Amino acid sequence: MPAYLFYPRRANGVSLTFIAETATDDVAAMELAADIAAVHECVGVFVWEPAIGAGPDRFVGEVNRADAGETWVEVSGRGAVASA
Repeated sequence: MPAYLFYPRRANGVSLTFIAETATDDVAAMELAADIAAVHECVGVFVWEPAIGAGPDRFVGEVNRADAGETWVEVSGRGAVASA
């Protein structure tokens, strides 16, 4: 399974940590991002796939809080629509 890096971010855009997880594909990674965002009570999560070898890291997508509820939406145009 591919490894992904998840960066929960605050309202000011700062991410103070990252979480490394594996997922079967980008769709599963975006769903996991929504779960991580809800647990960390942040406004969104950036998802990256680390480079293997000398290549660049790949931006997979981002989920953001859609409203005051627990609904999350993908804003990147990549991967799956993530909702919790």
